Amino acid sequence: MKARRDQLIIDPQKCTGCSRCMIACAMEHSNKPDPKLSRVQIQVFKEQEINVPIICMACEQAPCIKVCPMNARIRQKNGTVTTNTEVCIGCRACVYICPVGSPAVDPSTGQTMTCDMCADESGEPWCVTACRPEGALTLCTSGSAAKVTARNRAHVVRAIYPSK
Repeated sequence: MKARRDQLIIDPQKCTGCSRCMIACAMEHSNKPDPKLSRVQIQVFKEQEINVPIICMACEQAPCIKVCPMNARIRQKNGTVTTNTEVCIGCRACVYICPVGSPAVDPSTGQTMTCDMCADESGEPWCVTACRPEGALTLCTSGSAAKVTARNRAHVVRAIYPSK
């Protein structure tokens, strides 16, 4: 499968925790302005006084795909990893194994949901548009630039929340 060209880049230093990205995502996918229906979650680190938008990074070797007992986690043509709701049993194995804690649980179905880069839209993802004033979420369309930027951002996040 051809690698995804577009990547969402997160800059935690710019995130204000306003939740506009979450509301935009919920509106795009469920037509309701309910942050609980968003595929973007904001992790708040109070001690460090920073907010980090958590979005599926569509890992190259996605552990969520491998661990799903129903094979409900699938890679889409655009490279994103989503849940096939026809077969998902809501076991949350993908939630527990995800290295960034990305899969959110739909409160009405119990099934997981992750970013699909607004696959049905022709423009940029809704969360990026909603975050434009702050610039915490941006769309990088160059594969190599996305990797370099993602690595740089990962170093910043690791410094904020180091592993034990």
